[in-house]
Order: sequence, then structure tokens, then C-alpha cells
Amino acid sequence: MQNLNSLQDALKNNGQALAYQFLDGMNWKQHTYSDIKHSLDNTIAYFSTNGFENKKVFSCGSTTLENFLTLNCLKALNCSINYDSNIDNLNKNFDILVIDQIEESIRINTDDFFSVISLDSSIKKEIGNKNLITFKTINKFGMMSKKKLDESKINKLMVFDLNNSLNFDEKQLHKVISEISETEFVNIFYQNNIKFGNSICSGLLKNKKKFINFKNWLEFIENINETIPTYLFVDSNNIKKIYDFCNHKKIDLKYFLGGKVKKIISHNLVDMNLKKDLNASGIELVNI
Repeated sequence: MQNLNSLQDALKNNGQALAYQFLDGMNWKQHTYSDIKHSLDNTIAYFSTNGFENKKVFSCGSTTLENFLTLNCLKALNCSINYDSNIDNLNKNFDILVIDQIEESIRINTDDFFSVISLDSSIKKEIGNKNLITFKTINKFGMMSKKKLDESKINKLMVFDLNNSLNFDEKQLHKVISEISETEFVNIFYQNNIKFGNSICSGLLKNKKKFINFKNWLEFIENINETIPTYLFVDSNNIKKIYDFCNHKKIDLKYFLGGKVKKIISHNLVDMNLKKDLNASGIELVNI
């Protein structure tokens, strides 16, 4: 059974070990497993004290640690999640919208929702709309919310069956993750099929693997080379985009990705000609 308790136990057991590296503006910052456990506790506390139970959620955020924690905590509160990378498919049948960046909120009327959650913690200006919150805000006020909570209520939420019905080979994903060294950083750039992307985050955290995630194309192309990954999780749309970008710029694909990539892992890849092209570049494509 999948629940938050199993994730919390893994985070607790790994303690001060480094788990996650992320870009904050121009600088790299890092989280330990303990840091992530605090974020998990704060997030579930905030949602459970602010009426987030039994809501309909539309998530169009990229695969990030913040998105992973947000959606799993909402599931534990019996929310239904619709995953769709295209915000244009949004309709008014949803209560909660999860987006990557605050700027995306200008495309919708935030008053139509119980809440709009921006996963990007950097807000450059004051936001007067009470329905618009950030992951950073959730953690800040969740820390205070924990003091008001009955411990037995949190314990019930932590063991709630998340019922993660999967449409991919979980054993194959686990096998790939088990091959990764604990000393290296896995890179994730996943913007579609976020359900699969969140399974990547879960597997990495529970198996004590370190990772980096990129939220958008510009962030990816400006920083992928310096992270020097050997394992790279990329959605099918962005694999094609990376390949076309390198061809257009006449850049060696493997060099562009840092020079040491052994495997690119994706899900539901349609264009299998890419597999031959990646193999020619010395990169194995794993299509799960």
C-alpha cells in the first residue's frame, strides 16, 4: 500500500544525507532528507487545517519535489487529481489549480477556484488575491498549523491509501533507479505525464538517490551541461525538443547533456526512431 507514512519513514531514516539540489534564481541550493520531511509535515498540516479535503485538483505543474509533495498531501486528504500539462484544458469543474509559476495565474481568473497553488516560491511582488498561494507560503504557515493539530488526525492522514494506479512497468522503473549510484545526481525534466514523473520522485527518495529537477526549457538548456548527469529522466516531448535543438545548433547531443549521460529514461515514447539516433550518440534510451 502506498501512503505518506512509508515516504516519511524513508525521509526520517536518511536524515541529514543530501537528497535534492535546486536552482533558486542563479544559485544552487540543497535539501537533506530531514528538510524534505519537514516540508512534508508542514504541507499536510497546512492543507488539513485550511479546508482542502475532498477537492477536485487540476495539476499542470512540472515534475518537481514541490509538486510531488503537494499532490500526495492532497491525495491523502481524499482529493481527486487530474494531470494535464496543458493549462488550456482547464475548466471550472475544478476546485484547486496547481501551476509552476505565479506568472501563469494571469491566464485564468483565480476567483473561480478555492485555491491556486504556485510551486515556484519566488514572488517578486505582493499578491492581493487570497486564493493565490505558493509552496513557500504553505510551508511557512503549515509550520504554525502543526501546533493546532491533533496528532491522531495526522497519523490517519499519513496511512491513507494513496491508491496510485500505475499505467507503466513499476518493476522496470525500480530496476533503473536501483542501478544509480548514491554519489551522483539524477536529473529530471518532466513536463507531461506528471503522474509518471511523481513516481520517479517517489522511487528516488525511497531508495536514497539524489536528484535535480528542471521546471522549464530555459532553465534546462542553461544548466544541464554543468550538472553532468549519467541518468536523465525526460518526457517524450522534450526528448524530441532536445534532439531538434542540438541538430539546429549543430551541437553534439552528448556534449550538450554534460558528456557523461548513459541513459535517458522516458515513458510512452511514440517516435521510436529517436532510439536509434540516441544509440548513435552513445546514449541508451529506456522507454518504460
